[in-house]
Amino acid sequence: MNNKENLVKQYAEVAEEAVLGWEKAESEAAKQKNHLESVTLLKLTAEDRTSHLDGALKLHLDGALKECMRQIQNLKEEHEQKLHDVIQNKTKQFDKMKHEFEEKLANLDQQLLRSEAEIEMLKSDIESCEREINSLKYELQINSKELEIRIEEKNMSVRSAEVANKQHLEGMKKVAKLEAECRR
Repeated sequence: MNNKENLVKQYAEVAEEAVLGWEKAESEAAKQKNHLESVTLLKLTAEDRTSHLDGALKLHLDGALKECMRQIQNLKEEHEQKLHDVIQNKTKQFDKMKHEFEEKLANLDQQLLRSEAEIEMLKSDIESCEREINSLKYELQINSKELEIRIEEKNMSVRSAEVANKQHLEGMKKVAKLEAECRR
């Protein structure tokens, strides 16, 4: 997410630079236009004055004015070309950054899809493990009950054996006593 924000900031900076360049070029064009208007106004004033002067002076002023107009036109064309170049360069930079951003965004989308698929697989594995755990718990409960029953059976067998052993010992004592009585 941080990379996306950085790219957006970079695009914003490039856009601001393009706007500043555009505004600077517009400002320069406005200055040139004002200058042109001033020169045009001067021309009109000069033409008015030259009408009162003789023809030679008028020709001289017309030539100077035409030269000035030519220089202004050249300056205007240069500034327009510079403005066009700046806009073109900024547009290329913006398009390149936009393309890079779109590629990164596409990569992030693919990573997100892969991550979501992995999460689904892990969920499935967890569910499978939970089923196996539940099955093992059930099996453990059954085995615990069986063990309790066998322990109880063993205890009963031990008690029966003890009773039988006790009866056997008592029987042996009686037999020994009877044999002793019989010998006497």
